[in-house]
Amino acid sequence: MRMLLPLVAASALAAAAAPSFAAPWQNINARQAELDRRIEAGVNSGELTRVEARRLRAEFRELARLEAKYRRGDGLQPWERIDLDQRFTVLSARVRWDRNDGQDRGWQNINQRQRTLDHKIDVGVRNGTLTQTEAARLRAEFQALGRLEDQYRASGGLQASERADLDRRFDALNARIRYERRDGEGYRR
Repeated sequence: MRMLLPLVAASALAAAAAPSFAAPWQNINARQAELDRRIEAGVNSGELTRVEARRLRAEFRELARLEAKYRRGDGLQPWERIDLDQRFTVLSARVRWDRNDGQDRGWQNINQRQRTLDHKIDVGVRNGTLTQTEAARLRAEFQALGRLEDQYRASGGLQASERADLDRRFDALNARIRYERRDGEGYRR
């Protein structure tokens, strides 16, 4: 009876996953490329923090190691493929959840925000929605915010009111970047 129970459970698991065999199975490399793309897009959009991205990538490396372990024998067995599919589905759902959880990402300092701002400005210059003059002015405004943050920190660290002030100013600058990219003045004619 003890031997029969695992066999019945494995058979039920295989039967439940049978429809997944109809679709071509993606190997771990194809899935890793897609997952990396989704994680990087989440980081770039601000939907994922670097910490979340690092954790998700570490989980994926574990999954890749498990696949390599499974393949060491006679290749990938059907139950191993099912196990990998289920684990990948869980990880993929976790990426989706982390990108859409709307959690408070914590306060970002000026250096973290500068990467995001520079990227937005660079994209605007490259695609013609910002002129070089607009980009230079926006970067100058951002550098002024950096100096203000330094002043706040020099007076004994950032107080809640100082963070709120920096947040308001950063949000206003971010809105100006969006406006400048949409105002049509930067478009090449």
